[in-house]
Amino acid sequence: MKERILITLLFLPLALLTACEGITGPDGDGPVLSISIDFPKNSFASKADAGEVPASLEENAIHELAIWIFNHDTGAAVTEPLITDSSTDLPSAGGVRKYAFPVDRTFLLTRPSVDVFVLVNKSSINTTVGATSTRDELLSAIFGGDDYFSPVHPIKTVPVGRGLPMSGVGLDLAVSGEEPSLSVSKISLGRAVSKLRYIFSQMYTEGNTEEEYSVQKVVLNSNQIPVEEYVFSTEPYKIVPGNYVSSAMETVWPSTLALASCDAPEIYSYAGQDGPSYENLITDGISRGLLTNLGTFYLRESDKPLTGTVYYTITKKGQNGDPDVVEEKTQTFSMASPGDFARNHTWTLYGYFISNRSLQLAVNALPWDKNNYTIEFSTSSLQVTQKFTVDENSARIVSTGVKDHYNVFLDANKAAKGYIYVTTPQGGKLEIIKEGAAADLDAFLVTPQEATINPSLNGGRIDITIDRNPDYTGDPTGKTITLSFKAFTPDGDREISGTSECVDQIYHFYL
Repeated sequence: MKERILITLLFLPLALLTACEGITGPDGDGPVLSISIDFPKNSFASKADAGEVPASLEENAIHELAIWIFNHDTGAAVTEPLITDSSTDLPSAGGVRKYAFPVDRTFLLTRPSVDVFVLVNKSSINTTVGATSTRDELLSAIFGGDDYFSPVHPIKTVPVGRGLPMSGVGLDLAVSGEEPSLSVSKISLGRAVSKLRYIFSQMYTEGNTEEEYSVQKVVLNSNQIPVEEYVFSTEPYKIVPGNYVSSAMETVWPSTLALASCDAPEIYSYAGQDGPSYENLITDGISRGLLTNLGTFYLRESDKPLTGTVYYTITKKGQNGDPDVVEEKTQTFSMASPGDFARNHTWTLYGYFISNRSLQLAVNALPWDKNNYTIEFSTSSLQVTQKFTVDENSARIVSTGVKDHYNVFLDANKAAKGYIYVTTPQGGKLEIIKEGAAADLDAFLVTPQEATINPSLNGGRIDITIDRNPDYTGDPTGKTITLSFKAFTPDGDREISGTSECVDQIYHFYL
């Protein structure tokens, strides 16, 4: 189920609705307007859209619900609004709840276009909108302040009992259909705030006594989060322009928090996976102690690409009684473009240390409910999203009896075809290397021997063919090779060993 909250409006005579289960509304025989809210359960348990990042149960929780309906032409209320915080009146996660509003028969006959406003968890933003609010008051409603999703007093967990603010608005919605079932188009709820988190790790090196890495703090620059934003918006973002919070948001690394380590920290750098897959990757890394979460923050949206600075140190251990040398360093980060922190987005800054290297930063912005993303790829690490695989239709593949080892027998006059997906170092080179006895290598032709790494082309896919060498002299029967891989950064200054990242199944090619 897609992680969207879909609101369907249905106009039905109340007599027909009384048989439906879970309807909240007045008793009587007059016509009613029925609103059906379909609210998702924890979307980790379902398949989300490509690009979406699933929300947790707490991020989905409904504590309050308000619904207003107005005549689009006159602005007059069509019916009394629903304002409730009663658990018996709220939709449950994964359930559908219908709400019946009485309307007069004139409305039923004239069918004017309507404007619908829905607000969830209004107490979380301390808004004053309520039962007497007019349409204009809702359109102009704003929230802000230091205590409500501001960098001054950052909110690090979903407020208990109040949840996250969510809103939806549909303007000039035409009524269609025939009695007794009239309807309007669906509208969607989205969170009115966005999420930011800082994740760090380092490469594990057994017996490393030469260097030690530590992060001191992460500073999100000032004048980026608006002082106020609108509660309701039909646009990607809607803030009160020209006024931003003047305070930077400084997150200090606690002295009791250890920097996690793992064998290949670069694998946690975002590389174009779908939202649930990347979220599961990060969650698994944190739970296994391979990643450190410095903090998660819920902030008001922004029309600016957020920027900041990571402050860290590299301590070179003194040898033979020499004192340690501590080098204080900084590295800036930035979102790719304005709109990356529009409402209902989640943004991850991932920083990791590679031995004898400076801090590497990988930045990604993903929407909770949409299908696009922006990403700044690392240029100093090897990221393989799908390891080398041989197409079983291109050759005869037989297990050797040893785990993850396979014999690949090339058919006559036909090449074996394989592929691999590599996303970083973007603009660098992947080298495909023949391995085997010297007398066997010349019997094979592997194409290409080197390929440019381009994640925007077919997701970083590189196709590899393994064939007989037509120029080989001698009997090729029984000749065999395997493949290994290595990568080079775009400037060619750094060679990255890649066989462990590129290979799970070891293929032995035979002629």
